[in-house]
Amino acid sequence: MNATKSSRSRSWIIVLGSFALAFAAGSTLATAAPSSVPSDVGAPAVRMPAQELDALRRDVARARAADGRPFAELARLVALAPELNERARARRAPLALYVAKLGPNALMPALELIALAPPRSVPGASGRAIRRELIEAVGLLRDPRALRVLSPILDDLAEDLETTRTATEAMARIGTEEAEKKILSVLATAAPDRARAVIGGMGECRRLPVVEALAERLRTATDERTARIAARSLGRAGNAWVWPTLRDRREETRIRETAARALVDAFVRYEGEARRAASNALMVVDAPETPALIADARKVTSSPETARALDELAARFARNPARTR
Repeated sequence: MNATKSSRSRSWIIVLGSFALAFAAGSTLATAAPSSVPSDVGAPAVRMPAQELDALRRDVARARAADGRPFAELARLVALAPELNERARARRAPLALYVAKLGPNALMPALELIALAPPRSVPGASGRAIRRELIEAVGLLRDPRALRVLSPILDDLAEDLETTRTATEAMARIGTEEAEKKILSVLATAAPDRARAVIGGMGECRRLPVVEALAERLRTATDERTARIAARSLGRAGNAWVWPTLRDRREETRIRETAARALVDAFVRYEGEARRAASNALMVVDAPETPALIADARKVTSSPETARALDELAARFARNPARTR
């Protein structure tokens, strides 16, 4: 197997592992550009600086001139979106995965539809839903060139929360330092509902500063909903199935330990759904430090109920059903 095929295989292992164990002044509105998929008001365009918008148009035109087949194929997939998403409900791949499987040449057709000519609704799928699938697809492609489109989506307070989460997750999958800084910047100033949307997508970014920010959000959460979302994202960030597939594993130990510490703390502080989310995430992260962290928490708790819960957690971790080895 050559290097390109090996890299592509690793990427799809990462995606499948994440799906299996996860359990989201100076600007001008982009106007419609010629596209094989007409636009409608249901899917908003992206507010990008005029200079960047013009540059994107030129890049799209060059890509179309070089090979128009990916544009035609993407148009076909968009038209089939309801059928593809119905297959997803039958545990098959949704539209986003079909687009990503087209490979790197799908990037410019997808960016065109997201930023220049938002897709129209088709029977059984709204334009907005298709647009979110395309945003997810460019994240799966992991091409940093998509950040110029994803960043303004993340900045736009007019975007719905589901799109904000999807854009965050796409940026997180790209995983560059630029993506990291953008996510943390938006999180720092986001109102509570929007912050939860960002937190929900951050778990796909396996960079230590992002995971530390997630852990801090979990530690300081004042509501069960935020705690539950942060716990699940930490589970994805520390996913023991995904780390062996990554080329750069230098931060693996610290990330999984950081996640485990925050999750054990959350398990003690919360009950109900948040506690269950923390427990499930601990199984997925499977950090070697977990038994000691549980034991330390058991020593200091003054609550008999919490002590029993920690004993049950320790027993569950010992027979961890999510363990990879």
